[in-house]
Amino acid sequence: MSQPTPLGLLVGKLTANGRGWYIPPATTYTNPYSDGSFREWMTHMQLETLQYEKRGHVAHVTLDRPEKLNAMNETMHRELGEVWDDFRDDPGLRAAILSGNGRCFSAGADLSFGAPTETYQYRGEFADITRTRRLYKPIIAALHSHVVGYGMWIAMDADFRIAAPDTSFWLPEPQWGIATIPAAWFPKMMPWAIASELLLAADRIDAERAYQVGIVNKVVPRDELMQAAETLAARLCSLSPAAVQGMKESMVRASNLDYTALDQITDIVQTRVMNLDDRREGGRAFVEKREANWD
Repeated sequence: MSQPTPLGLLVGKLTANGRGWYIPPATTYTNPYSDGSFREWMTHMQLETLQYEKRGHVAHVTLDRPEKLNAMNETMHRELGEVWDDFRDDPGLRAAILSGNGRCFSAGADLSFGAPTETYQYRGEFADITRTRRLYKPIIAALHSHVVGYGMWIAMDADFRIAAPDTSFWLPEPQWGIATIPAAWFPKMMPWAIASELLLAADRIDAERAYQVGIVNKVVPRDELMQAAETLAARLCSLSPAAVQGMKESMVRASNLDYTALDQITDIVQTRVMNLDDRREGGRAFVEKREANWD
């Protein structure tokens, strides 16, 4: 099976200002996700800090400030939010792979501006945290090297996390006098004691320990990282989009609720999904001993 064209051949850089334009292809490619057809859509988004490609049913989102170790500035926060909105609203997309270009996934927030001069006020606005954006399509994070601070939050925001052996997780904020925002979220995503190591003691956790305590799904060799993510994306795309997205919606919406509220949300989502065409097509495919057609 032929491989997709390398990313560098599909993504152009405008040398005048360093902004990334996504170039429409002039040929047809082999789709590793389904029936052999492969197509690149051009995104009409001009991005400074990200690469964003649509390959078949899969969105590839790449943090792209390698010279800054993918440190997250206001532009990256905003652009990542815009990309997640586009991914959510594109009916042809079923899964996304989030990764980082260069030496690491992300070194966290960009603190190069130095000491703050203004009074801080928490606003509760997170354009790039998908669980606040009603985005219920599955996201896979492909991680390598440093996954730090806010970069760890966007990694934990993904549904699946695959790590290279050199990956390490670190929340250094207490060293800089910062109370990290996801402190309220992380104890719901990992054991309390592990969250305390990261949040209170500012200790690093390596890939193997992260796997042992359930922070990542698997650890794979660095040169197999993207292939592992693409294999998982293909699996997700082969399943009913309505069922996958409906169950993720239930997971997200019910994660902070008591049983009564959880039961109400389950009633709403379950009733909706189980009355869609996907359920009928799945039943027909089972009886006819064939793969279901979700298109």
